[in-house]
Amino acid sequence: MFLYTRRVQFYETDAQGIVHHSNYFRYFEEARGELLRYLGLPYSKLREEGFEVVLISAGCEFSKPLKYDQEFQIRLALSHIDRFSFSFEYELVVENMLRAKGRTKHCLVRDGKIVSVPSAVREKLTEFFSGLCRR
Repeated sequence: MFLYTRRVQFYETDAQGIVHHSNYFRYFEEARGELLRYLGLPYSKLREEGFEVVLISAGCEFSKPLKYDQEFQIRLALSHIDRFSFSFEYELVVENMLRAKGRTKHCLVRDGKIVSVPSAVREKLTEFFSGLCRR
């Protein structure tokens, strides 16, 4: 599991100080970007190599709202990887209390076409999450 901690910013909230639902998907992307950077696969490097990481699907289940100035943790896990796609699951927690669960599925595109996940990407992801993903 990859852990990423951040704090709710004022601009992410509505008039009641509650995080707008659209921001949860931004949090997922932020944590995913940090994971890839940690693994030595930042988006910038993948793009230099001609790849785009494309979102195929996303979903979120909200349990309890996040509020302005709360510090929260995003727990990120690889849930699936195959030849052409990979998926992540996310848990947003405050003091070990679940606030939301999400999932995203991705593929890599080069020159406008879906390509196989490069072995270096597959190896780094599966090695980091060793045994946690369902293939």
